[in-house]
Amino acid sequence: MKVSMAAFSFLILTTVLGSQARVIDGTLEKERLRPLTAFTLVTGFHQPADCCFSYTQRSIRCSFMKAYFETSSGCSRPAVIFLNKIGKRVCADPSNVKVQDCMKTLGKQPISKNPGTMQLA
Repeated sequence: MKVSMAAFSFLILTTVLGSQARVIDGTLEKERLRPLTAFTLVTGFHQPADCCFSYTQRSIRCSFMKAYFETSSGCSRPAVIFLNKIGKRVCADPSNVKVQDCMKTLGKQPISKNPGTMQLA
């Protein structure tokens, strides 16, 4: 019983000290990266948040989509991002005829491009 109680106490102690060390280390990491972040902003480095690296292989079913937007020119490949009715994003090829038809069906609907949430504007 004494051995298990000592082992349990040791585990509790290491957990507490480990979490404290992680908090301190995380703070130091942020301080160390701050000049790099400032340099990045000054040099104009920008990576668009809404880019597609591949297109869906499935056929676009427009009845499942509620909105869309086209990716910016800062992306490596042009794409149309559809927002389906359950909130998922689907990357599609803008040269695909079905994609173009769906875009016409949905009409030009301005939507927010916030990476965390998407809402109709």
